Amino acid sequence: MQLSAARVRVTISAVILATQLANCLAPALAFAQSSSGSSNVQRGQEYYEQSRFDEAISLLKDLVDRGALTGEDLQRARELLARSYVKKGYPVQGKEMFKAILRSNPSWRPDPIRVPPDETAVFDQALKEFQAEGSGTPAPADTSKVATPPTPAPPTTAPAPPKATPTPASTVVPGAATETKEKKKSSKTLWYVLGGAVLIGGIAAAAGGGGGGGGSTPAPASPLPTFPTPPGP
Repeated sequence: MQLSAARVRVTISAVILATQLANCLAPALAFAQSSSGSSNVQRGQEYYEQSRFDEAISLLKDLVDRGALTGEDLQRARELLARSYVKKGYPVQGKEMFKAILRSNPSWRPDPIRVPPDETAVFDQALKEFQAEGSGTPAPADTSKVATPPTPAPPTTAPAPPKATPTPASTVVPGAATETKEKKKSSKTLWYVLGGAVLIGGIAAAAGGGGGGGGSTPAPASPLPTFPTPPGP
């Protein structure tokens, strides 16, 4: 019984001692972890400055995803990661990382002296979307890189060929044909009348000659009158 009580006291003393030791070592461990995180972020900064963007993304993304950073180190790592994404040609990933910074610190803005315009443009788009998410209004789409299709030209209508104007035939005066026929008919009637008058005159002359003296020599017969030929139709 006494042996069991002694074991209990020893166990309690060991637990208390371990607790006190952990409390003493916790600040040292936190400092060591913080120093290690800061050094890794500094290494990521060096990768970025040397244009080794693939290495910077690999290192900083691992630190952020594992939750190995806090406070200013986390914010700095996210900024470098976003900028490395933009430089590598991944603006969407860079925009999302900038929005992660704004969610933890809405007043954060990149330094215009250190951050070049291409990275600032991606941050501006991230800021618009972040503000739209807070107000419930959809952010305007980024059309700076969207090619606008050319406006199709209106169809060209070929001019209609001019209509051929028929060459007018000889102009026919109304009533001219009828008048010509009437003239021809009148002329023919006149010729018939003249022919009849000549015939009657010839017969009368022949009769007068036959009524002379019985012993006298008969006058020669008068030739038959010649009728004028009527004009053709």
